[in-house]
Amino acid sequence: MVEVSIVVPVLDEEESLPILQRRIERVMKALKLSYEIIYVDDASTDSSLDIMKELKEKNTQIHIISFKEHRGQSVALIAGFRAARGKWILTLDADMQNPPGDIVKLWKYSPEYDFITGIRARRRDSLIRRISSVIARRVRNFIIGDSTVDVGCSLRLFKRDIIDGIEFFKNFHRFFTFLARNRGWKIKEVGVKHSPRKFGKSKYGTFDRLRAGLFDLVGVLWLKARSVDYEIKFDSG
Repeated sequence: MVEVSIVVPVLDEEESLPILQRRIERVMKALKLSYEIIYVDDASTDSSLDIMKELKEKNTQIHIISFKEHRGQSVALIAGFRAARGKWILTLDADMQNPPGDIVKLWKYSPEYDFITGIRARRRDSLIRRISSVIARRVRNFIIGDSTVDVGCSLRLFKRDIIDGIEFFKNFHRFFTFLARNRGWKIKEVGVKHSPRKFGKSKYGTFDRLRAGLFDLVGVLWLKARSVDYEIKFDSG
């Protein structure tokens, strides 16, 4: 049985992928955990998919899911969750703004908690993005009572059983911690590092995030109406 499935959505991250892979391997070796890495390519237009295939040739623990059309981060995560075989699932962005080394910080709390999520310390984002995050957090708390400090942190570790009780919908990843807490799972928020982006650029604009987040607040109140079809079609490599 695999202990940890690492799910990594990828969209045009050709420069960071080899470095990310080396750092993940180093951390997991130190933790002495059995693991798999599921890269989900969201129809990258650069050489990301080719690089993932090259990495897979060197490491049999790598699995690849490839979309022919851009589907978005939430759909990429859902596809990775469905393919995961581990007792635990860990999510991580490919841009390395959340250093893989912080996986150790989250794993430390796995004996006591069901869902461990990061809080980015000293965020290396623009002032506009940081302000919009504060506004969005206060609005979420007011409307649905979501007390999650940092919904935008991609570094999360949670028991696989949690996904069986979650109603998935478009952009669910912004409310994932809230949904798990609402189901009664034991949550821990942990401070993690946040590094400046070294390669490429952000794939989502600040105002696009804010608009989508506000819209999806309504969806959280009517989850069944916003549910998506779990039968996601993809090509695996």
